[in-house]
Amino acid sequence: MARGPAFFCAAIALAAPARAQLVNFEEADGAVRATLKIDGKVHSLDAKLLRTKDSTPGGALLIDAAQHEELAATALEHGVSVFAFDLGKLPAPTRAQALRDLLPALRKKMSPKRVLGRGAGEVGAAFIEAGELFDGLLLQDFMVGAAKAPRSMEVWGSDAYWRPSPPPEPLGPEAANRRRFFIAGATAGAAANCAGPLNTRSRAPALRALLVALDAWTKGVKPPPSRAPAAANLVDARSLVWPKIPGLPEPPAGERFAPKIDPDGNETAGLRLPDLALPIATFTGFGARKDKAGPACAAGAAIPFPSTKSDREKTGDPRPSLVERYGSRAYFVATMRVVADKLVQERLLLKEDADAYVAAARQAPF
Repeated sequence: MARGPAFFCAAIALAAPARAQLVNFEEADGAVRATLKIDGKVHSLDAKLLRTKDSTPGGALLIDAAQHEELAATALEHGVSVFAFDLGKLPAPTRAQALRDLLPALRKKMSPKRVLGRGAGEVGAAFIEAGELFDGLLLQDFMVGAAKAPRSMEVWGSDAYWRPSPPPEPLGPEAANRRRFFIAGATAGAAANCAGPLNTRSRAPALRALLVALDAWTKGVKPPPSRAPAAANLVDARSLVWPKIPGLPEPPAGERFAPKIDPDGNETAGLRLPDLALPIATFTGFGARKDKAGPACAAGAAIPFPSTKSDREKTGDPRPSLVERYGSRAYFVATMRVVADKLVQERLLLKEDADAYVAAARQAPF
């Protein structure tokens, strides 16, 4: 058995910097064509430059290289212009230098007072390496670790604990320039070779709120505290007692640490968005393979609760039904409003997303 929960600190290779030159930067109606010459090789990038309605210079600019979740509308509504492009198309050793080359051209065009960055996965390493360019970073599925960085918010979901790669380190003492958010019961894995029903819960509501909080942080407003599992909230995954739910996928084998679960099989630590705080299903960070000989399913599974006591007794489902746990839809909707509004007060959810959760609760299947 390992000494304790595995710690994941992303290492940044300190290789010789790539020699780079921004050859061309053209914009027409928001479409940008940039050409960079890096170590003698020419790379072309297509990008979008989205401006806020108030075009007065001096606002914030978001360099968005993670386009898994659409945050542009939220950024624009809160006075943040967006430069969106696929940094992952460039070779990994050249990405940080590409950021250094592009940003002066963007600063000249936009004159921003503050520059934010958003990267996902290994692309996040480039943002950390070029951290001196940024006032704040929103990083998905990438841990800053001990690296020096500007203000950073790190976000990950349940799948991070079930992949072969090292899991996120447990939450320790809060660092002044770092906040960490585990979105319990949500995944970002691809659904290739997955047998349903799939866990389609979105991390986007949390990302939208955290982007707004990150921008406020760069203006001196203290951010929300981290919401992530501490060492006490992580256990040997082999010791987890899963409810005997019909159709529940088999958890991946092997030694790993994972968040604790409640009697329904839902995770108890981290940021529990309203649809996990008041669930209508069991949401996992792992799924079943469609083709047993194929690769592991990177997406999670969602196993709905039975609607009534009679329904669960027919299938032998040990989880209380929707009617047994919530009584009526009216109670469910009213409680959803309380839960969502509390997260709004904590600046972990935007008002429009809170309203969307309540609207969805009115359509609950009971």
